[in-house]
This record gives sequence, structure tokens and C-alpha cells, in this order.
Amino acid sequence: MRNERWVNRFLFAWNDTLFFDPLDVDYIPREDHFLAGLDRRTRDRFVRSGIWWSHRHDPELPAQGWKIHVSANHRNVREVAATVIGYLTAHGHDFKIALDLNIFEMLNSKGMSRGSGGKLVTVYPRDEERFRSCLADLARLLEGAEGPYVLSDLRYRDSKALYFRYGQFLDTHTVDVLGRHVPHITGPDGAPVPDDRRPGAAHPAWVPWPFDDWKPEDYEDDESGDGLLGGRFRVTGAIQFSNSGGVYTAEDTADGDRKVVLKEARPYTNPNPRRDHDALDILAREWTFLNRLDGTGFFPAPLAKFTHWEHHFIAESFVEGSDIRSVLLERNPLARPGFDVEQSKEFLRIFLTVFHSLARAVRAAHERHVVLGDLTAANLLIDPDTHEVTVVDLEACRLADDAPDADADAPDQGTDAAKHGLAQPVELFTPGFSLSRHIYRTFGFEGDLFALATTMAYFVFPIAAMSYLRANVLDSYRLYLDDLGWPPALHTLITDLAAARIGIPEVLDALADPETLIGQVREPAPRTVDPAPLAGATDGVAAFITAAADPGRATLFPTDPFAHVTNPLSLGFGASGVLWALHASGHAIRPEWREWLRERVADIDPRAYPDGLMSGLAGLAWSADTLGLHTEARDLLDQANRRTRAAGHEAADHTFYYGLAGLGMTNLRFHLYGSEPVPAALDAARACAEALHATAHHDGAHAYWLNASSPEKPLTGLGFGQAGPALFLLRMHQITGEERHLRLGRAALDWEMARARPLDEHGGPLMFEHEGTMEPYLEVGSAGVLRVLLRYGDLDAARTVLRGLDVAHSVLPGYSFGMSGIADALLDAAEFTGDARHRATALRQLDHVRQVFLFEPEERFGVPRDPAGPAPLGVPGEGLLRCATDYLTGSAGVLRVLHRLRHGGPADFLLDEVAR
Repeated sequence: MRNERWVNRFLFAWNDTLFFDPLDVDYIPREDHFLAGLDRRTRDRFVRSGIWWSHRHDPELPAQGWKIHVSANHRNVREVAATVIGYLTAHGHDFKIALDLNIFEMLNSKGMSRGSGGKLVTVYPRDEERFRSCLADLARLLEGAEGPYVLSDLRYRDSKALYFRYGQFLDTHTVDVLGRHVPHITGPDGAPVPDDRRPGAAHPAWVPWPFDDWKPEDYEDDESGDGLLGGRFRVTGAIQFSNSGGVYTAEDTADGDRKVVLKEARPYTNPNPRRDHDALDILAREWTFLNRLDGTGFFPAPLAKFTHWEHHFIAESFVEGSDIRSVLLERNPLARPGFDVEQSKEFLRIFLTVFHSLARAVRAAHERHVVLGDLTAANLLIDPDTHEVTVVDLEACRLADDAPDADADAPDQGTDAAKHGLAQPVELFTPGFSLSRHIYRTFGFEGDLFALATTMAYFVFPIAAMSYLRANVLDSYRLYLDDLGWPPALHTLITDLAAARIGIPEVLDALADPETLIGQVREPAPRTVDPAPLAGATDGVAAFITAAADPGRATLFPTDPFAHVTNPLSLGFGASGVLWALHASGHAIRPEWREWLRERVADIDPRAYPDGLMSGLAGLAWSADTLGLHTEARDLLDQANRRTRAAGHEAADHTFYYGLAGLGMTNLRFHLYGSEPVPAALDAARACAEALHATAHHDGAHAYWLNASSPEKPLTGLGFGQAGPALFLLRMHQITGEERHLRLGRAALDWEMARARPLDEHGGPLMFEHEGTMEPYLEVGSAGVLRVLLRYGDLDAARTVLRGLDVAHSVLPGYSFGMSGIADALLDAAEFTGDARHRATALRQLDHVRQVFLFEPEERFGVPRDPAGPAPLGVPGEGLLRCATDYLTGSAGVLRVLHRLRHGGPADFLLDEVAR
């Protein structure tokens, strides 16, 4: 379920700032935006709505109907925009149009969702007659114009700029248990139906076809009817999809059904108006460089280039290999509990083989005068047996400035004009692996050297993306190499290469004698931790949160993007959680912040919020009551309870973070500790418990619940799995004395433990799998289950899980899915078992967070500083590209654990006071 709350960071990390900023709120249109040429009277009829100019004036517009999308390409977009705006305003149609050329480029980019891409203009005709006439008129006005195919729609006749589908006109939606808005239309029975925007779902079955004189013929995949692309390739699977085209596995029937890879480019997608190219140009460019680098042994072999329907393809050899992250997670001792010097030596052997191979690949490209341009860890495949490397995805390659004239016999080359085009860069880079940090800059071979260095660092531990926030992030890798016991010369090699103080020959020389380097691996010296810097870190994190407050933000504090796609006030991701954490950690809440929250709560629309703890009304009520908004808090909780009862058991989610368990726990908190008595709170908690009893699935002596997002496979853990309901049911038993709650809770916890697995085939500590990976975290994984085991008094089982939490490193610092949450669980373990070693481990983990992740932002980010106070210390949020201050992913959660380490106190939101 964690992936369910993952948000496309591109829409929030589009500018050069420290925080995730919502594009639809903070983006300032270009001066030459699409309305700039209109007269004042016409322009005043538009209002901005997110990334759109909206022309909406029809009071009788229905909530849904047939709508029209206009697409354009980067060469005709201004002409198309002017023509369409002129027609639609003259005829009084409601419509919206992208703000400007930058937004148009984004809507057609590779990273845009396939269901949303390509839409320059959306028209909302009042009825079918106006729908048909508008389409016919626009087809005449836009004759010959072409744009990308809008995949969620049907194409209108033979126009390549007009598309249509049946769907929403007005913002009708439901809110799911996580708080996300789910668009819907109304079915014939009046019930809401999801507004399906997947390719091929242009209208629901009950809606009649709107034309009497025309219906498109069914598109055949291949004119010959044999199902082959390019007359020879049989698609067998999809590796990935993007708005600009997919990547597929296929069989080459012309070569004994040999397995190959097909890469697709959709016309007019992924445009770059500055460089005057699109996806077709980039695919042709990749084909050229595959041919130029053919025979080196480090890149896929080019096989064929062809067109199928309107889409372009290249075929290349299939490379059997593992991605770098899977090798890292499987073999890297830093990703595992404990330390084994032999494992470290073996991992160094793999490291040296991989990067000796990769350095030779870079050398081979440079010898053929090719700048790779976007070399990243994601573009590498590692042979599982030899650990030799193949570099894939060559779309960012360019000819070096010193390249001689193109070879006459190389495909798509042979003219000075072609050479000049190939020497121009594609504005593509990956944060963390490029010398470009926000705005694209052109680099030569030194850019590839930096990418090679950061890829080497990433293989040691994958935090390279943080280089946007911290230009000196590679310096911190000395900690990782020391913890591996590797020779310090390897860290010097990485940093010197990144700074282009050395080149490929020096790298190959340094890696040429692997046995000597492997022989230098030593057991790392025990790390002693001075608690004093952590005290300063606690104050620095609080100072950063305070400095980042901005009443102009919808969330008051900068937060994870999930708050912007759900609601801004939530406990887990929004403003109330940050305020709660500051208050609970002994920091004064400024009166203007409390008043800000009071005003927002007073204006809240409960329909925009789910009911649960981390993104719903329950968590907001918990925080509001703590912060002194007692009446408002009781009202919020009452609304959540009434709505949950009305929805019925089957509609309820069981989880602690988002469902019945968290809502029930909130009711217990108000029953026990509310500022004023809440007589109905215990009854509401009972109702939550009864719903859990009614919806539990039983498997022998075990019990579990299913999530809406995972209806076939139960999830594990405190946040999303079975441990959360088990904890709530334990508290119900402790308060009411009813044994059946305890029995069901134990059955759920037993289900969790029955799914625990050794870390690898050699045994090792027990851990819990989530989406194919063994996870130690609170939200999903060992730390969350451990907390519940401890509270059930099952110390023997807890100790088997505890072994898996002796981790020294984590990819993220945050609370729910990072190191801080693991450390908090270990503080629990120290308290419940009386074993001070667990506290010492938590201390080391938090010191790792301090040294690697906490940083004083550069002056360019403009964070206010109090000369008399501590230096503000930022915390990278999920993805490591920007900072966040929310409770589950950012500064607030880190602050809580640092504060608990220093001052003690109960765990957050678990109601340990009940058992005392």
C-alpha cells in the first residue's frame, strides 16, 4: 500500500527550491502564455485553475457528457491554440487550455501518465448536438494539424488533432481511505462509477454512440493479420510503459524466435521546443548511437528499425541481466543486519568487477567520440554470472565536440548537418547522477565521469539523488566505505573521479588489481557515538521546521506531496502532524499557527477527508484536541464515527494508519484522555472493534483482513497490515476486559509471525516481505510488528524480530519508512525488555541519520536563520530530492524520535498509558 501513496515527484520538484512545491499552485505562467494575445475583454473571461486557463460560464452545464480534447505538436501549438480559443470563445463553449508552452511540454512529456498525456485543450459541450457541431467545425479549422494521440480517447474521423471521450465535466469524486480523490461519473442507476481514463475506455457501455453517420473501424494490430510488428516481431511482454511509448520483449521470427527488445516512440510526444525534437527524433537518435557503438560489447546490438501504424520502433538485442538495485539489495552487507567481513570482501569483488566493466564501457563510448549524457544506475544491466555490465537507454547520447565527421557508412549519418544535429544535446538528465542539478546544462566527457562516480557510490548505497540538496553528498560515502571495512583509496577514487581530477585510465589502473584491494578489507572498528551532537541535531531539526513555516502554504509547513493530493491538514502528511510533533517535543506553538489551524478546521469540508488516523478526521481530531481546539476536535471525531457507522462494515478499511484500527484507537484516546468527557467515544471504539470482528478472515488459528488495494494478498505491518488491528484490539481488551478482543488480536499477530521469513537462504534474522523486498520499517515490516509483539508481552517472538533491526544504514531517514522509525522501535525494545543494548543501537542509527541526512541548507535556498539560535537542519523527504517536514516522511517524525531518545516518554499514538 505504500506505493498507493506514491506521487509523481515531477509535478512537485519542477523548480529550483528546497521543498516539494505543487506545480498547479506555485507555477507562474510565461509572459507569452496562450492567452497573452487576446484582447482584455476576452482574456478577462478566463480564470486560472491549476495548470489551466478555464473558460467556464454555462450554469446549465451537466456533470458529465461527451467531451473533446485537442492535441498539438510543438511546432504548431501556438497556431492551434489561437484557432481553438477563437472558435470556442466565439461560440460560448466551456473549455480549458494549458497555461503556456512549458505546461504544454509537460503534458506531452515522457513522464506524464498515459491517461492524461497530450491534452492541450478540453472542451465541455453542453449537449450532444453541440458536441457534434463543435467537432465538425474544429475538424475543418484544424485540417492538416497533427498532435499526439490522446490514449484515453477515440480519434475523430481522420483528424490527428481531435479526440473525444465520455467523462466528467464537473469535479465529481469520492474520497478513498487514503484521502485521495477518485473521479467518478454517475451510472444509469444513479450510483457513482469511476471515470475510467485508461487507454481503450473512451465511454461506458451504457452510453449510446453519439454519431449516426460514422463509427471508427476496429484497428487491426497488423495489416496482414498475423499479429507481428514490423512483419517479424511477436510481442511477448511489457518491460515498461510511458507516455511516449513502451518497451517490450518480443520474439524475432526472422531469427529463430530469438528474444529481443522493442522500443516504441509515439509521434509528437516528449517534445522539446527549444531543441526542436520529439520522441521520434530521440528514438532515431538512439538507433544511430546503437549503431555507432555496436561491436564494443557494452551496449545492445541494433537489429531493426521500423514503423507500425503511426508508431516508430527499434529492435535491439535482449540482454540477460539484473538491475543494479537488485544486486545491491541481495549482496550488499550494508543492507543487512550485522556485519560479516567475508560478505564484505565478496561484495567488493562484485563492485570491482562491475565498475571495471562500466569504466571500459565509458572508455569505449568516448573512443568513438560519444558522450553518454545520462549514464545512471537505472541504465545498467549486470550479468548475474560474470557481473559484466551492459549500458542500455542511449537516448541522451551526443557526439563529442571534438568528433570528426560522421562515418559515411554509419546509419543516419554521413552529412555535416546530421553530425551537427547529433552533437546537440538532448535536455535529459537524472538528478543525483548529473552535474546538472535543476536546469539542464551541457557537459562533455566530464559529465560522464561524474555519472560513473555517482553510480559507483550508488552501488555502495543508493542515496545519490540527495546531491541536489547537498552538493557534497559524495563526501559522506566515506562513512559507508569505513563501515564496509574497504580501503580508503576507493573513496578517494570516487570523489576524484566526480571532480574530474582523474579520468578513465586512472580508474582502470586503480581497479586492475582486485585481489590486493580485497585483501585490504578489514573488520570495521566499533563505532562509538557521542550523544552530544544528537542534542544539537534535535534543536536544529526543530529550528528548520520553525523556519520553514509559511502561512501562505496550504499545509503551513512544506510537506510530502501526498498532502497535496489528499488534504493539507492531516496528522501523517499535513500541518496538524507537524504542529502536534512540535508541541509533543516541548517546542512552543506560535499563536498565529494555532489560529491558522483553528481557521482551517472551522472551514473544513468533511467530505474531502477520510475517517482514519494518518490522513483523515480522526488524526486531525487527535492533534486539534492536543493543541487546545477541544470543541472542534470532538466535532471532527463525531463526524468520522457517524460516517463510518453509516458506511457499514464491508466498506471499512481495517488498517491502523487509515482505517478502523486507527479510528478506534483515536476514540479510546478521547475516552481516556480527552480534555472533556466524550461519552460516545468508547461506544464508537466498540463499533470499530465489532467491525473488525465481522470482517476478519480466518485461516485455522490465524486471522487477517484484506485491503481494498490488495484484495487477494493480505499485507503485513503496523501501518497497513495485521499488526495495527492487533494493537487496537489489545487496547480494547485492556480497557473493557473482553477476552474475545484479545483472542482476535493474537490471531492477527500470529498470522503476521507465520509470514516472517529468514532474510536469506542461509537463515539469518526473521523479516517481513513487502512487494518482493524484506523490509525492516514501521509502516510495513519488522519494526511495526515488533512494537505490537512487545505490547502483547511476547518477548521471545520479539527477540527473533529484533535481530533484523540491527541495521546500521537506511536509504531514507524518515519515520514510517526509514531509519528513525526503526530507532523508535528499538527504544521500545529497550523499555520493554530492559536491555540497554537496544537503546545503544538506536543511538547509532540516529547518529547515522545525523551524519548522512541532516544538513544545513545552502544559502541559495533562503532558509531564515536565527543568529541567536541553532542552525536549521533540513531532512530529505521520500525520494531524497526535496525536504519535507511532515510526521510520516519528514522532519516532524525525525524530531519526535530524537526528542524521545533525549527525554524519554511514551511512543506516539500507541496508548501505552492504558497498560500502566
